[in-house]
Amino acid sequence: MYMSPTRMMVFSPQLTADVHQHTVIQFTCSLDGKPFSVWTESGGWQRVEAVLINSGVAHGVKDFSGWQATICIMPDLWQGSRIQNKVLEGCSVRYFEAKDIVPLLGQLQAALEQPIADGARFHSLANMVYRYLLQEQGFTPPIDDRIVKAIRFIRQNIHDKIPASALASEVYLSEDRFLHLFREQMGAPLRQYILWQRLAAATEAFVEGRSAKEAAYHAGFSDPAHFSRTFLQMFGALPSSYAAIKPHYHFAFFHDI
Repeated sequence: MYMSPTRMMVFSPQLTADVHQHTVIQFTCSLDGKPFSVWTESGGWQRVEAVLINSGVAHGVKDFSGWQATICIMPDLWQGSRIQNKVLEGCSVRYFEAKDIVPLLGQLQAALEQPIADGARFHSLANMVYRYLLQEQGFTPPIDDRIVKAIRFIRQNIHDKIPASALASEVYLSEDRFLHLFREQMGAPLRQYILWQRLAAATEAFVEGRSAKEAAYHAGFSDPAHFSRTFLQMFGALPSSYAAIKPHYHFAFFHDI
């Protein structure tokens, strides 16, 4: 399991998930060409080699006989909204055949065989999936130094309240100008981005051994229930669902900047 404040990637064998839904857009593919079953209300059960499921769509997966990769895409980021508009075109789900995902498999299989050890490789792999789904080369311009400073401030103060006015003051901008620049640069509103940062920090602490309560307060959630609700909305399961399998996961967390 690899995670950053805005991205998540999971490699797992024989995944089974009951019907659930979550905020993230989900792309799941078989890494060894063996089809699996996915259920949505619009399509029923389908046998596929890969599937893209829109945000908020109830779905279930089962019948894996090998390894699979799941990449979670935040719908509020520009990549997520582009995928919703250009790839899903307003639909709840899109299915892919094995031949459709051949260009992705080499690098995804390599990441399974040799665990990702640095943020540059993690973000490069996620961007490769985004670009392939969009059929675009894509270009990410450098981030404004003021936004870099603001993001580092958020990271260092994640356990506290972080008002927009404080961030704007930190980078010598008016609050309105700062909020506009932040969304323009990061592709997401500030409040949503801070929530993702809190969720990522709490999840990192939880997976690395802290209790859900300790992880929640460490990341600035008002209480453990708030962390659990946010985790459920984002990933479709409660942190407690992951407690039993934590020892079996290799987990790595990478900052966006």
